[in-house]
Amino acid sequence: MANNGSQDGQRPLLTAEGRAKLEERLRYLLEVQRPQIAEDIHEAKEAGDVSESSAYEHAKNEQARTEGEILELTMLLNNSGTLEFTSGAQTVQIGTRVRVKRDDTGAEREFTIVSTHEADPKRNFISTESPVGKELLGKKKGEVVNVQTPNGLIVYHVLDIL
Repeated sequence: MANNGSQDGQRPLLTAEGRAKLEERLRYLLEVQRPQIAEDIHEAKEAGDVSESSAYEHAKNEQARTEGEILELTMLLNNSGTLEFTSGAQTVQIGTRVRVKRDDTGAEREFTIVSTHEADPKRNFISTESPVGKELLGKKKGEVVNVQTPNGLIVYHVLDIL
């Protein structure tokens, strides 16, 4: 697994799929939402006194929220590296898939370890900052992982690193 130039581990890392989704969202904000908000502000101004216009106030609030999201996405995309998934990793690291088995139930699960920006528990994409993700990092096949949760301790056995 490579992170395209960042060796310090401090750069956010995104999967190619995650990067594409964020770029698509940024494009939508820039090409669709921002012009629509500008039009809404223009229409509210033309309607008369903006000091008492809820439409104008709403549009200005939307503009501030949208511009903040544009700035956040731009900074994230400009400052992040791209994960390259590789097979054959010996330890769990960001970008790897890992199969684990719960000690108490025997249930098996497969997780993909990703950055906070791409965490999606429904798809079993867990963040390096989640309790399970933190504990799995650096583990090898056959090791045991103890995860403290609000409901108590969960013990996982690392079955495989995919």
